[in-house]
Amino acid sequence: MPFLRISMITLVFSCGLAAQQPQAVTHAPDGGVRRMLESLTVPATPNAPFSATVTTEWTTILVDGSKQTSWNHRLIARDSSGRVFQERRYFMPDGDKVTTPLNEVDYVDPNRHEIEVCRPQPKVCYERSYREPPATKPMASGALPGGRGSVKEESLGHRSIDGVDAEGSREITTLNAGVDGLEREEPVVKEFWYSERLGLNVVTKRFDPRSGAQNIILSGISQSEPDPKLFVVPEGYRIVKMEP
Repeated sequence: MPFLRISMITLVFSCGLAAQQPQAVTHAPDGGVRRMLESLTVPATPNAPFSATVTTEWTTILVDGSKQTSWNHRLIARDSSGRVFQERRYFMPDGDKVTTPLNEVDYVDPNRHEIEVCRPQPKVCYERSYREPPATKPMASGALPGGRGSVKEESLGHRSIDGVDAEGSREITTLNAGVDGLEREEPVVKEFWYSERLGLNVVTKRFDPRSGAQNIILSGISQSEPDPKLFVVPEGYRIVKMEP
């Protein structure tokens, strides 16, 4: 039965090919990795209007030890009633020279106790309750818990930055060898220039040997009342109310 013999050979060969195909691997969805940097918190303080450009320089340390630097610059503002407007923009290697794409725009209204987080691409705003975050206290000088290291604070005095009086301080956290995989004792250095009038840092500089450095600088600071249109969600956006 030649036909039967050929068919059987074909069947065995086909089964052999099927057995050699790689098996599908099943796993839960992977969310991936998203780099985030909270560069500046603007309090919803009334009677202290301003607008400014925030330029952020972000240097990260890569796996091979090399460094990569990217920038963005964005607009922030606050009116006399305490409403806050903040752009959020993507980082790019030439973000200090060009305006990078918008990722998010935030509208805070402390009078209505609401914040609207708006995504420009789908033109959707997510509205939820807003409460002013509690004030953070600087770390006191001395030893860190668990023998991790120590903290030292020092004053840098006063100086005028872009027409704003600012008080400077430096915080040096020395981490002991072995902490977070460090091979030797390393300092984490943070420098702040704080404006009491604006209630925020007009200059922030951070360096951490585990992750890299960030420099956040305000420029073009105006203490005049900003354009009221800044604090209103543009037409065409869909508002989605989130559960409290």
